Amino acid sequence: MPLEIETEIEFDLEDLKHDIETSRATDRWNDAPDALKELFHVLEWNIIEGEHMDTAEFIEKALKDKVTARTLIAGPMATGIAEVGRRFKMDEYFLPEVMMSAKCMHAALELLKPLIIAEKTEDVGTVVVGTVQGDLHDIGKKIVAMMMEAAGFTVVDLGVTVSPDEFIAAIREHNPVIVGFSALLTTTMNMQWETIKLITAEGLREDVKVFVGGAPISQNWCDKIGADAYGMDALVSVDKAKACITNLKNMKGGDPELHAAMLKIDEERDEAKLADAATG
Repeated sequence: MPLEIETEIEFDLEDLKHDIETSRATDRWNDAPDALKELFHVLEWNIIEGEHMDTAEFIEKALKDKVTARTLIAGPMATGIAEVGRRFKMDEYFLPEVMMSAKCMHAALELLKPLIIAEKTEDVGTVVVGTVQGDLHDIGKKIVAMMMEAAGFTVVDLGVTVSPDEFIAAIREHNPVIVGFSALLTTTMNMQWETIKLITAEGLREDVKVFVGGAPISQNWCDKIGADAYGMDALVSVDKAKACITNLKNMKGGDPELHAAMLKIDEERDEAKLADAATG
């Protein structure tokens, strides 16, 4: 039975064109029924606009129609929060708008977290994540953490405004495969660099693979500070994390060959997107 959605919301699809995907077309979710495509756009728009009041209702409708939690997070929720990040980076959104979107995202994640954890199969390694010192924002980090858990990783979430010393203590206590630093603000992103410097000074750099992400973060910044991988979004982060425990597991943190391998994953992903666009 097709899902019926009663809504009078008008979507400005042109305004949504700057997404982490190459297109904002209404058929972006090609595998979804037509009614679900509309629902996905409503949910995405709610995240962008911070309309949290009916977000739970739309999620429950999607779940009843057999949409998985992973699909919702990696689809409309991820693209919605990515658009919020883009607007913040371009000074189209300011902290009040970001916080409204964050509230909406938190509500959605709380509903889906039990389902994501239930999808976890085996423990494949430990990942330590945290938002760097001075930064109180953690939506992107929470999405990555949940997707990592679903992929089989044990995730140690240190929370927000985590100092370099706290990251060091967590690395020593949990012996993670990966440590991830999140930052939303340009004023705090330098703490990613400071933390890497301390990890190196403490003689731990080769023991852990360093991932960085967040709205102001780019591949160029990742290259500059000597991180191993840039997580553009949750799915990319999970793909790279899986590589770290399979074909790249013998590479040490800070190895230039590891960095190159992570870039190769991005290249292959971009090539796949172009191929899909050409055949779509």
